[in-house]
Amino acid sequence: MNESSYIKKTEAFFEQLPQDVVKKSFVFDKIRSTNTKAKELAKAGAEEGTVVISKTQSQGRGRFERNWESPEGGVYLSVILRPRGSFEKIPLLSFVAALAVTKTIRSYGLPATIKWPNDIQVNGRKIAGILLESEGDGRSITYVIVGVGINLSVDLMKFSAPIQTKSTSVLNELHQKVDYYESLKTFFLSFQHYYELMKAQRYATIIDEWKARSDTLGKRVRIQTMTETIQGIAYDVDQSGFLLLRTEHGEIKKILSGDCLYFDDLNHT
Repeated sequence: MNESSYIKKTEAFFEQLPQDVVKKSFVFDKIRSTNTKAKELAKAGAEEGTVVISKTQSQGRGRFERNWESPEGGVYLSVILRPRGSFEKIPLLSFVAALAVTKTIRSYGLPATIKWPNDIQVNGRKIAGILLESEGDGRSITYVIVGVGINLSVDLMKFSAPIQTKSTSVLNELHQKVDYYESLKTFFLSFQHYYELMKAQRYATIIDEWKARSDTLGKRVRIQTMTETIQGIAYDVDQSGFLLLRTEHGEIKKILSGDCLYFDDLNHT
């Protein structure tokens, strides 16, 4: 079977990237899920810096196994990492990815902000998301998969009706398509920069920059975790990336992950 132009161009792109950014790439025209494929490769021993990328996904996944719609024109990729150290700092990898995605979108002059825990927004609408999946023995990490989906040159009409009302794309904001490979280059170089900061244990630098891009801190929020619903003020994040929330009763909650709704948004739904 002849390789498609997308596969050829994307493989050539990765060959031109510095070797310390992407060690190996697996490129597809269509795949069920880049995260699922990356997990298979990680379990089989794929090295850190292995990337799975696809033009589209048929069963893209978001948090809590939700469907991530993946029409043509978006960026859909997963990176295999094998960070050293404890589980404690793993949540900061979502900060690393969020900052890289935000920098990529801001390179087009768009006011991208980060909505905790792992959504990127422009003008209150979701433009990108991140999915972290990891495996370890409770003391150390075997691997972490960092999945990224960016609505780049995506026509919003390609999304289902519920997604259209809550999402946007770079194309929708700028009213013109942007270069796919230029976006990839910005993302991977930015990701490498922030990941190097993490490996150097410069956690405060990552956290401070994340706070500067955060759209969540200072807002009244409702967080739905796997076990409970919590309301209060999202006032900070700790040194491991947990959200610190002060409830209406003055109690401090540390939250690793959950669905975050802003009260301002709730009042308009």
